[in-house]
Amino acid sequence: MRRSRVERRAELHRQRTLAVIAVVCVALIAGLAVGLLSCGSGMERPGDPPLGYLRDPLGGRSWRVAAWTLGGSASLDAAIAAGAIDEVDFDWYLSRADGSITSSGEDLDLVARARDHDLNLFATVTNRPGSTSAFSRDVARAILATEATRVTYVDSLVALVKRGGYDGIDLDWEEMTLAERGSFTKLVEEAASALHGEDRFLSVTVYPKTSEPGTTPGQLSEDYAAIGSAADEFKIMTYGRSGVWSSAGPQAQLSWLDQVLRFAEKKVEPGKISMGVAFFGFDWGGGHVSAVTGRSAAESVAASSAKAVRDAQSAEMVLRRTDTAGASHTMYYPDARTIAARLRVVRRRHPEIGGAAIWLMGQEGPGFWSAMSRTFASPE
Repeated sequence: MRRSRVERRAELHRQRTLAVIAVVCVALIAGLAVGLLSCGSGMERPGDPPLGYLRDPLGGRSWRVAAWTLGGSASLDAAIAAGAIDEVDFDWYLSRADGSITSSGEDLDLVARARDHDLNLFATVTNRPGSTSAFSRDVARAILATEATRVTYVDSLVALVKRGGYDGIDLDWEEMTLAERGSFTKLVEEAASALHGEDRFLSVTVYPKTSEPGTTPGQLSEDYAAIGSAADEFKIMTYGRSGVWSSAGPQAQLSWLDQVLRFAEKKVEPGKISMGVAFFGFDWGGGHVSAVTGRSAAESVAASSAKAVRDAQSAEMVLRRTDTAGASHTMYYPDARTIAARLRVVRRRHPEIGGAAIWLMGQEGPGFWSAMSRTFASPE
């Protein structure tokens, strides 16, 4: 009797041990499968590196940083040296009404240079017909008019990523209206499907808004939820609050950034969202409004006897001066502390979003790249 009980206990122990081993094996297999599917921080497939996946933020940062460029290696080298960038959006590609795509300023050697540093590479395609042209609603309407022209355009996008060795397309269409809302959404969905079929990504650059469908023509043309569902990256142009169309003021109040991101998170998967960061400002004076960069503004301040002050609502600097002709000027511009303050909106209030998107490489002032890297470092 005693022996039988011992034997039963031994058998029970063995069965429990085997059950535990089975559970562990299942967990290990499941974990391995998840690991293989989640290569990088993008879509759930590994693709064929270096194409087809979104890399985790470099330099120990917790948020990814994308930046548009018109070309030139100096700014790219500086950003890489600071460990401040993960993605470059090469803004060289123009759309024609027949659905074809042309380029202006394309430099595939620069693309290769970025690839050598393990950065994601996107081709930015706009609805501008020429390098000096404005964004064209007419071009957009012509492409969106029929299924045939949309198919031609999508085929052109796929051909572009293959020819240039890009990870994806950044679609930046502007100056549309409510009339294009449905057909533009359809184009985004079709482009995303075609690019995904080639293990490539689609980024869409959109206007900022705090309600749906929005109020301005550009806002009305973009369905946040539908576009965000189809696209892999959702870059919001959170700047432009002031400019040639307004009186003197900042590019983005910090409270407004918070409002835009809070609304976007309700419509779009937060990890896809990037907050736009302006490296520029404007100078109002003498009856004119002119754009200034972080770099040119710093040079103007250094040459001026006037003292700049910080605007509390935007963290931008404000310089009020009188030029040699006696005209009064008011200049709003970013410095490194401005950039850090904008990024802290993400870090402290929207930690689940993907990161930031910068307009424009080459416009940075002193300390901009180190501010990007330092402020977006691992959480405190």
